[in-house]
Amino acid sequence: MARMACCRSSSAAAACRSWMPGRLYRNKKSVFGCGSTVADSEALTSRGRRPRAKGLGNRMQLRRSAQSVWALCGVLLSAPALADTPPTELPQVTVTAQRRGEAMDDVPMAVSALSGQELQTYGVTDTRDLGKLVPGFTAADSGFDTPIFTLRGVGFADSSFATTSTVGIYADEVSLAYPIMGKGPNFDLQRVEVLKGPQGTLYGRNATGGTINYIANTPTAQRVGGGDVTYGSYGRVDTQGYISGPIGDSLRARLAAISINSTTGWQTSATRPDDHLGKLNKQAARGILDWQARDDVQVRLTLYGWQDKSEPQAPYAVARQAQFKLPLPAQFGSVLQSITGLNIGNAFLDPSVANYPLNPGNRNARIADWNKNNEFGLRDRFWMASLRPEWYLSDSAKLTGLFSYQQMRANGSKLPQGGLDVEDIDQVLYASIRSVSGEIRLEGNVDERADWLIGVNLNRDTHHEIIEGYGSENSLNMVQFGDTAPLNKPLFFQKGAAKGDAQVHSDSVFADGDLKLLDRLKLTLGARYTRERQAYSGCTYVLADNDSIVPFPFFTAASYLKGGHSNVPQGACGSLDANANAGLFTDVLPEHNLSYRSVLSWTPADEVLLYGAYSRGYKSGGFPTIFSVDQASLAPVVQEKLDAYELGAKFATLQRRLRINAALFYYDYTNKQLLTYFKDEIFGALQYLQNVPKSREIGAELSAAWVPLRRLHLNVAASYIRSKVIRYQGKDTQGGDFDFAGQEFNYAPRLQASALANYSFPVSRDLNLTPGVGYTYTGATNSTLEHDPLYALNVHQQLDAQIALTPNDGVWSLTAFGRNLTDAFYRNSVIKLGDTVFAYAGQPRTWGLTLTVDLR
Repeated sequence: MARMACCRSSSAAAACRSWMPGRLYRNKKSVFGCGSTVADSEALTSRGRRPRAKGLGNRMQLRRSAQSVWALCGVLLSAPALADTPPTELPQVTVTAQRRGEAMDDVPMAVSALSGQELQTYGVTDTRDLGKLVPGFTAADSGFDTPIFTLRGVGFADSSFATTSTVGIYADEVSLAYPIMGKGPNFDLQRVEVLKGPQGTLYGRNATGGTINYIANTPTAQRVGGGDVTYGSYGRVDTQGYISGPIGDSLRARLAAISINSTTGWQTSATRPDDHLGKLNKQAARGILDWQARDDVQVRLTLYGWQDKSEPQAPYAVARQAQFKLPLPAQFGSVLQSITGLNIGNAFLDPSVANYPLNPGNRNARIADWNKNNEFGLRDRFWMASLRPEWYLSDSAKLTGLFSYQQMRANGSKLPQGGLDVEDIDQVLYASIRSVSGEIRLEGNVDERADWLIGVNLNRDTHHEIIEGYGSENSLNMVQFGDTAPLNKPLFFQKGAAKGDAQVHSDSVFADGDLKLLDRLKLTLGARYTRERQAYSGCTYVLADNDSIVPFPFFTAASYLKGGHSNVPQGACGSLDANANAGLFTDVLPEHNLSYRSVLSWTPADEVLLYGAYSRGYKSGGFPTIFSVDQASLAPVVQEKLDAYELGAKFATLQRRLRINAALFYYDYTNKQLLTYFKDEIFGALQYLQNVPKSREIGAELSAAWVPLRRLHLNVAASYIRSKVIRYQGKDTQGGDFDFAGQEFNYAPRLQASALANYSFPVSRDLNLTPGVGYTYTGATNSTLEHDPLYALNVHQQLDAQIALTPNDGVWSLTAFGRNLTDAFYRNSVIKLGDTVFAYAGQPRTWGLTLTVDLR
């Protein structure tokens, strides 16, 4: 009874679906929202595991059974919750990690699944917060609005707007191929699934680190609605709501939206205590329409979008490192300063930069700095439309299509960099991505012995990116001669830009299947062949409205200094080829690969799963969009390859009150992609892309969920990795030669762990109180591969807590919460650009109160 009553909530409806027998579940899970029969739930209880599919059966009988199930769900959804009789065993979690509904304990791979309620309870507002609940996952700030996602130490710290990630992001199985698209807020979600290790043989695109699949709540058979309002620190107000139900005999719809705003920026200027930055202004919405076109045809249309007009986070300066230095002895600057009185002793640093009060030991997350003469803000917008038809060809086969159009745009996002109060290195981003994808797959089963799937995936993407850099006080200008016009202008260079355009064609075919060798022994095989072609063009140039004392074109001088003969007017491409002639850099990167996986899984006893897996995954190569004089620095990185070996175990005991998952893995890495530095003759040390020929990783993971008492729920998880570069000769952050052999990966802490505890008890006949705490530990790592101490990312320990008051009928709840209760300071990332090394801090302590209402 308690299980059936749980179907009242949207998150629990997913659990009801998991109790449906085999093909009945598969037939209806993608369109309708709940389903089980009493017999099914009793069978589940007696066996302790979800029943395996036994084929599709008679279609007419199936339809009658489905109608009975949906009717039963309607009764359960309208019945009062049995909050006074909570289950004493852990609920089974259903995931679609292998493109079909399965109990998570039956899936022979490392999977983390979190409900939408868990995401909200623990403050996982977007993908960047997932590390709180998924050890092994980290997110960092690139400084250019693009997040850096890393899973099990596998990441790619590129800052380009259209960079691809080692961690694939999906929305209801639709690939969001670029990490910038995954910045939207989380709302109205059924769950999120995190699959660890190389992926690509089942759907979407290749990924070497893993995938994150967000699964939204779906339209319901009854009219329901609800929402919540949160008020928190810095005047933050989050409001979200949803409405769902039938709009005809064969149509159901769901509409959900969220708005996040704050009245005060959470950051304070280090030099101007009354100046603040960091106000939030985000909105997102999703609409889903389900159509039962025929008895055997279902169609889902999804429209989803978000916009972000928030003020971006500013860094704080850690150290001064001049971008431009004359190729003269260091004493030259001091002698020239004594003669002229100009402040050029430190490699021509502008006085405002040379005299800025650095605070490298800063431990206050709120303290940062930014150009006082600029207004910073994001102008990001994303939207997508997807169409998913499903056609049941027979009792044992289904044809599915998945088609999407996506558009991501940054229309003049102004980004503070450098951590100074002057214009040393500020960026303005104009960029767009258009992505069109289509996938068709055919899947089915053969009696009880095999499940199979074959498919084709096509993608057509177009990128356009312009990064404008402003540096009137940058050392590239050498000196500033006075404070009055016309001498108060930069000597040579004030405004420059880097641009990049790309067209990407990617086609692949894939197949995957399970074969039951024995009653308790199963073999899984999958493969994917991909062909991809990227055509790129890009360069660096001086903006046409560059205003400096010396009017001659900057790149004309660079060309002649290097032996070329190019006359490069402002606004024209200045990147120099091998002959020192300026022009637009163009290149084509064709690639192909075969990724695959093989898994042998064994269930020696009920509630026990053991598996061994070998898989090979790829991540496609790519081109950077960076500032550079030489075209050679715009060369692409080639695709990286990851061979993964994994042993895992999943089991439940103590009457299913304790569930433990464990995994050991070894990664053999070839051509790991890396954002590193080179020494440009004019711009100094700049970023560019390289491949690390050989590296490896060894790791282990452990997670446990336990219900020791009737109302007490405990969860612990930990991830430990040891990464190592085997062979790579490259450049350090100063552009000097460095042998990286033996170095650990950047953004890859050895140890990550989390612990959660919740206890629910009645405070009256009708009310329950649920306090909870969460603890997260992230070990030390570094932003650079050479592990320069300036770029160190310290150990991060965070304590969160919440307490919720909920009536038995679950119609409303009131939750008070605190994040980072100890106000622990930690760095998110450290970057070198312009004349400084600067760091981004993690979020400080915050408080809030949430009121949730469900109308049924």
